[in-house]
This record gives sequence, C-alpha cells and structure tokens, in this order.
Amino acid sequence: MHNDPSRTTPLGMIRYAHEFMEAALAVDEKIGNQAGFEIVAPIPVLYLAGHSIELSLKAYLLSQGVSLRELRHYGHNLHASFRKAKELGLLSHVQFTVPEEGAFEILDGLYSTKQLEYIVTGAKQFPMFGLVELFSAKLFNAVSTVVGFNKQFDSYVNL
Repeated sequence: MHNDPSRTTPLGMIRYAHEFMEAALAVDEKIGNQAGFEIVAPIPVLYLAGHSIELSLKAYLLSQGVSLRELRHYGHNLHASFRKAKELGLLSHVQFTVPEEGAFEILDGLYSTKQLEYIVTGAKQFPMFGLVELFSAKLFNAVSTVVGFNKQFDSYVNL
C-alpha cells in the first residue's frame, strides 16, 4: 500500500516523477505542436507536469524525514509542499528564477483545485509551459541527486 514506508520511498516517488515528466514531454511533442496550442499547452501536459512536481517534492520531503502520515496533510497542494521543502533545505540544492516560481504558482492554482482534471467554467490563468518545464526539470534533477536516483533531464543540468 501507499502508506507503507517500506514500499513508498523517496526513490520510488522520484522514479514516478521522472515518468510523469517524460509523459508530459511526449504528450506536448505529440499534441502541443498542433494548431490551437500556440498559447496554452494541452491540459494533460500541464496535469502530468504538475503531478511530476508533486512527486518530486514529496520524494524530497520523505528523504528529509517527513513521514507518510504527515505527507498526506499536504494533499495535492504544490505550494504547501514546496514551502515545507524550502524549510527543509531544498534551495541549497536548486535555485529557481522568479518567472519559474510564478509559473509554478499559477500551475498550483489549477492543479491543487483539480481544474486540470475536471472542467470548471470561467476565466482561468495558465502558466507558460516552458517555465513549468524548467521548474519541473530543475526540481527533479536536484531531488534525484539528493535521493540517489541515477537519471537527470540532461538538457537542464547546470541551469
């Protein structure tokens, strides 16, 4: 089960984070290059990237001693997980630009309220996917190093 610390590990979470981001990039390559997606990335791309970010943050939190029980309190709130990760030293491993963090916050507003999974009518603000992609890749690369996972998004190393 996902509440068993011997089965839900930082290494397992970061592996899933990598797979979700790879899926986001593949979907963006396939669908995002079609007409109609010049301004806003396809919703599934944003969802997959958001889930990758969530898993990367939770992998970091687990690696820093946060229990699975406590992790449940963060739910799908990326901002809350990010805030806790920063408290636990995340920024000693990675730095984000103001535009990257801004895109992350916009994404969280959609992701944490399930607006990337279910239709909610009305005006919305969407993040630039390029900035979300950078945030996600930089976060993944840093956490991957911390937890000992041997994959990196090579295009984003040393950014």
